[in-house]
Amino acid sequence: MGSGKIALWMYRNEGGDTIQNELKLKLEQKGYTVINNFDMRDCYFLNGNIYTKCGQNLLDVDLLYHMNADEQTPHQNEILRALYQSGVTVINSWDAFSKAKDKFTANLLLRKNGISVPPSALIPTKIISFVADKLFEQWESIIFKPRSNHGGKGIIRFKDASTFIDFTQTMNDYINNYYLEKYIDFDRHDYRVEIFNDQIIGGYCRTKTHAFKTNIACGGLMTPITPPAEFNQIALVAARTLNIKATIVDMVKSKEDGKIYVLEVNPIMGIFVEAGNRSGEKSVITTIDSVYANDNLKLDKLTTYLDRIIQDKRKINISKIKVDLRC
Repeated sequence: MGSGKIALWMYRNEGGDTIQNELKLKLEQKGYTVINNFDMRDCYFLNGNIYTKCGQNLLDVDLLYHMNADEQTPHQNEILRALYQSGVTVINSWDAFSKAKDKFTANLLLRKNGISVPPSALIPTKIISFVADKLFEQWESIIFKPRSNHGGKGIIRFKDASTFIDFTQTMNDYINNYYLEKYIDFDRHDYRVEIFNDQIIGGYCRTKTHAFKTNIACGGLMTPITPPAEFNQIALVAARTLNIKATIVDMVKSKEDGKIYVLEVNPIMGIFVEAGNRSGEKSVITTIDSVYANDNLKLDKLTTYLDRIIQDKRKINISKIKVDLRC
């Protein structure tokens, strides 16, 4: 039976409030005190401690599990990093989370480890107009991606250099550089593989209604197509490369060369789809399919994993105490 404190900062829309309550109950049944009545955006650092708005000191917790894409802010991310650097176990860890969240860094590391990713560039504003023609000559069509956004926000496709240069003249005063990728043309849908602790726990596709985006926020439709085994293996390698425990890997198959390209290794796990469907907030899926029926699996694996992390940490601390006593 576990004992200790666990903090949860999770999404509450699309059925997330139900999932949070179920996870809290499972952890409490294992003997943990669970803190989830706080908003990390309102937390603050004071004299070496990190407090919630109502005065709880988050440095008192053994572990923080965070899974909240829509409510992230620069300040919240600073607090997350401060918790990690102060010794609180954070899942996903700050290192893995920050690597996956930065699209440029993730693309670089995945390529370095032999995973097919779109050709990419990071170019300072001063010289962007000088290299634009060369980029379009090589790639024909380019994608501008804000490095830390999610849900397809701010991603723009350009098909000619003149339109792109007009765009940069508007943006140069607001950003330091441009992260760009070659546009990978693909059929009607992408492939998503969900991974937790080096195991595949789900997968589906998103059919695009947008010109090129499949994101649900951009009109994409969740489609009950199970990704083939080759996608699963690539997703596992991508997650291991970034050392990320809870993620959903987005991939497409190129119409040009037939290769599978990893577009993104998300910094957090995907939503609990069954709960999202029941919430009625958004038309997530029209029917519950075995492809999606994994909310309980995800909850059980998450509960077991968080418990194991704390118990392993406690064993290490006890071993250190015994060594100190012998000395």
